[in-house]
Amino acid sequence: MGFLDVREPRPYIAKVKANDDLLRAEFDRLGIRFTAQRLEMARILLQKPQHLTAEQVYTAVNRSFPQASRATVFNNLKLFAAKGLLRAVELKSGVTLYDSNNRGHHHVLDVRTGAILDAEVDPGVEKKLKAELLKAYADHMGVAPESAELQITLRVKSRAR
Repeated sequence: MGFLDVREPRPYIAKVKANDDLLRAEFDRLGIRFTAQRLEMARILLQKPQHLTAEQVYTAVNRSFPQASRATVFNNLKLFAAKGLLRAVELKSGVTLYDSNNRGHHHVLDVRTGAILDAEVDPGVEKKLKAELLKAYADHMGVAPESAELQITLRVKSRAR
């Protein structure tokens, strides 16, 4: 297991600021209709690996689009997540975070500081763990689930410095 290098963004993200055409192409590929506000949201979200709340995205979008409504920003976040541009994750109870890293990974949450680190698990270990969890569920419930997703969130308390 190791932490993902948050300095290594998805391949097209590093070029986003210089070339909005890459984002337009990504929208087309995912079936997302292009608007200037959606482009601005994507610029904010994909500039680096990060985990933002809808309110944080709304505040950032409003710097460029003061007329943007909360509902529009929140609906676009749901659309982006549904289309796979980003991931919606709940790492803190009742709080949805929008994760710009849509590659498969897990999280380490420092409950003291609120810091979130992306972590990857060896694919073989992950596959074995998922199979064991599915078997345990099927044995206990008497029925195997149709599908399952494994998401590991490690909650740690950092030491006070």
